[in-house]
Amino acid sequence: MNFTVGFKPLLGDAHNMDNLEKQLICPICLEMFSKPVVILPCQHNLCRKCANDVFQASNPLWQSRGSTTVSSGGRFRCPSCRHEVVLDRHGVYGLQRNLLVENIIDIYKQESSRPLHAKAEQHLMCEEHEDEKINIYCLSCEVPTCSLCKVFGAHKDCEVAPLPTIYKRQKSELSDGIAMLVAGNDRVQAVITQMEEVCQTIEDNSRRQKQLLNQRFETLCAVLEERKGELLQALAREQEEKLQRLDVPEGSGLH
Repeated sequence: MNFTVGFKPLLGDAHNMDNLEKQLICPICLEMFSKPVVILPCQHNLCRKCANDVFQASNPLWQSRGSTTVSSGGRFRCPSCRHEVVLDRHGVYGLQRNLLVENIIDIYKQESSRPLHAKAEQHLMCEEHEDEKINIYCLSCEVPTCSLCKVFGAHKDCEVAPLPTIYKRQKSELSDGIAMLVAGNDRVQAVITQMEEVCQTIEDNSRRQKQLLNQRFETLCAVLEERKGELLQALAREQEEKLQRLDVPEGSGLH
């Protein structure tokens, strides 16, 4: 099947290009997927590098890939739907690559690089200076602004930095924060799972102890009932013997 034929008509439309780009964003790094792309059993995709970073962070004791020691697999939770995946001894490297998505990325990049599909750059304009583009970031006030605001305006005494630099830095910090949250949540889920297993073990042990107690009680009751019957029979025999001794023999001469 020629994959290119089916997708090129859709890629020609700017709106479709924007929608497609959103579908090609990794939920961990918030960038377009970088090869290789792996697909989880829940059908969500991740950059393999991003998936491995999160997996290593949430499974610190897992043997790293390339080690000569055979290790058991770990658990990985999808950052999109939280579905838990049990990995084999290869870890994230044992997940299947999504060649279809990798193909789409290649086609998207090819189409995006063509002048026909190039989009006019959109810039936000400064509210104070309508002809000036917002191109710097005020570190003191933590707001984006323009160069004239720095030279003549409200931010002339503030510390500023290029907007793209701050954007990249904050995006990186956000990605790191998301990765930490995902890894932390995986550890919490692991503790919850462990506690659930402990509770289940306690319930199973309690159930077995109750069954054992009931069995012992029933056995003891049976022994007591048997002993009761024996004692009643002995008492009846003793009573019969005493009554027989009290009977007057015939021909004894007593009138």
